[in-house]
Amino acid sequence: MGFLTVVRHGQASFHEDEYDRLSSLGEEQARCLGAYWARHGIRFDRVVSGPLIRQRRSAEIAGEVYASEGFHWPGVEVVDELAELPGEALAAKFMPQLCMEDPFVLEAMQRFGESDDRAERERLFQKAFEKLLLKWAREEYAHTDIESFAAFIQRVRDSYERVTLSGENGQRVAVFTSGGPTAVAMYMALGTSLETTLELAWQVRNGSFTEFQFTKDRFSLNTFNATPHLSEPRLWTYR
Repeated sequence: MGFLTVVRHGQASFHEDEYDRLSSLGEEQARCLGAYWARHGIRFDRVVSGPLIRQRRSAEIAGEVYASEGFHWPGVEVVDELAELPGEALAAKFMPQLCMEDPFVLEAMQRFGESDDRAERERLFQKAFEKLLLKWAREEYAHTDIESFAAFIQRVRDSYERVTLSGENGQRVAVFTSGGPTAVAMYMALGTSLETTLELAWQVRNGSFTEFQFTKDRFSLNTFNATPHLSEPRLWTYR
């Protein structure tokens, strides 16, 4: 039986010029993870990352700390299909339409534009973004240039299957990805509805890990959204 650990990247640079990079707090979350694994002697036979900078950098930082304690860190395999759902493209294309359709979203986005407080901006954007993605998942919002929810589920599922079914029996694999692909792994293990799958994506903390056991015919959940390495509340973030 193999073991798969799915890690959500550390905190990114929300609504800055370069969102796809770790914040200083995101880097600290990754260091805490590497130190935790080393402290507990947890080994990995393979390390896989999605292609995004925040995903690859999380794997790199965790690996540096882990290796500094004398443990072997495998070379990171980059799998493009483990990228996040197309959130930026969806927001750019459909958020104006949603604002016209939904007064609640319009008000939230107006307040978002007026606020200078990072926490408030995150909260306001999240409320609007959740409504937008639910419409995307229900195929109410679709565009030929933007990946559909069904296609997103399929490409991430295929990538997990390729990762788990290749390599040696009993292998331990760490995958560094994002909240959406983490929720897809939960969908694979539990058969969640599309609404629940999206809800799970919102619950995944930065730097957390979710663990599964797998065989050729089985994919089972062990732990979800674990953060024993993030002992201080200031390290608990969601974007």
